[in-house]
Amino acid sequence: MIQFTAKVEQGKIVIPEEYIGMVGEDIIEVTIKPKSSRLLDRLAEQPLSASGWRDLSRDEIHDRFDG
Repeated sequence: MIQFTAKVEQGKIVIPEEYIGMVGEDIIEVTIKPKSSRLLDRLAEQPLSASGWRDLSRDEIHDRFDG
C-alpha cells in the first residue's frame, strides 16, 4: 500500500513522481477526505502557533488549575 497526499489539478489527482513507477497500470483506490468547514476541526489538523507558547506537562497543568 502506498499512501500520500496529492493535489487535484483541473479535476485530476496528481500522483507524485516518486510513486509513478510503483503505480504502473494497477487499479488505484482513492479515498477522499473533504475539508471540514468547522473551525475546531481545521484547528485540530493545523494548529495555530504563537510566539512564547510552550506545551505544559501534565503536572504543570494540574498545579495551575488545582487552585
